[in-house]
Amino acid sequence: MVTNAQILEVLSPGEEESYKERKQVISAEFVLATPYVPAREAQFVRYSHQQLDGSWIVVDVSVDELRQFHRPSTRTVCRKRPSGCLIRDMQNGSSLVTWVENVDVREKEDEMHAILKPFVESSFAFGASRWIATLQRQAERFIYSTGINISPSDAPISPEGRRSLTMTANKMVVSFCNDICNSTYHHWTSSNKTRLKTMEVKTNKRRGDPGKPLGLHRTAGCTVELISSHNRVFDYLSDIQNRPHWERMSSGSSVKALVNITTGPDPRNCISVLAMSNHKDILILQECCTDATGSYVIFAPISPDVFQSMLYGVDQELPLMPFGFSILPNVSGSILDGTLLTMVFQITVKNVSSKQAVEVVTQIVKEALQKIIEAVN
Repeated sequence: MVTNAQILEVLSPGEEESYKERKQVISAEFVLATPYVPAREAQFVRYSHQQLDGSWIVVDVSVDELRQFHRPSTRTVCRKRPSGCLIRDMQNGSSLVTWVENVDVREKEDEMHAILKPFVESSFAFGASRWIATLQRQAERFIYSTGINISPSDAPISPEGRRSLTMTANKMVVSFCNDICNSTYHHWTSSNKTRLKTMEVKTNKRRGDPGKPLGLHRTAGCTVELISSHNRVFDYLSDIQNRPHWERMSSGSSVKALVNITTGPDPRNCISVLAMSNHKDILILQECCTDATGSYVIFAPISPDVFQSMLYGVDQELPLMPFGFSILPNVSGSILDGTLLTMVFQITVKNVSSKQAVEVVTQIVKEALQKIIEAVN
């Protein structure tokens, strides 16, 4: 994932709204979906060029002259050697993408958890395969969510409702991805360890995040190593019938999907709205997505009135408080074919002290992960 990206300068704008011959100076942070891996800061020149045969080349490279934009950093610094992609039109509605990622990294070893170090040192965490998988997943999501492709199993819903629902789900996913990472603006501190030495919860506090409810937010996150496969853990967490087992709010309740929209050829990639029998005034917006490089199961509470408005295609500036899971295949750690599971949960501080709010979100994360470990291991 990329966060805190900004264009510092456009060196050769070329035609207006065109990338045929454009150079940009970019500052960005490359992050992994866990609080335990520091962001990789990078500044580089991006050059995009369309060749005579219609194919595109997009190349990133760090150069010494960018020092004029450099700000002192205490975080992991990434220097890009020539990296990027070649995009060819296959003349059948699809594209052939070749990606190369080549970087030098000065890691902040003291900020990285031991269970994640082998994963990060493999090319799986920040390598070309992850960029390709992300590009493929986003292309599929666009095709299915806009109605270009529609699964026969999808709930009947108007094009306007489909658009509104997928746009809201996308805002939820973007917000969650920003919340879960360890970046410049999302600094995490360690909380107390549980009796399980492998479960250390980290917390942070923020105020004024765009798209969030007003007030002070306290967030807890934890990454654990599981012996179960990435697919088994994803299937367990995305199955709504398992939700009452690990989640407090739906405990003792039956859960059903009111709407389900498929967002890719794999039917497990989908957006749903869930109802709980013991909470008539709250619904849950859920998005599940998976590929070979990792998976997410993300939720946010919404009201029934908001859901009805979305079905009619009404766009709203809806404040969301997402929570959920990042599920990464452990391809190089001590447990091969296992899983690196991260859970993040957050609340708005109301009628309690900030310290009490930290204790609440920390306990919720601990309880949920312990129940999940018992179920899937």
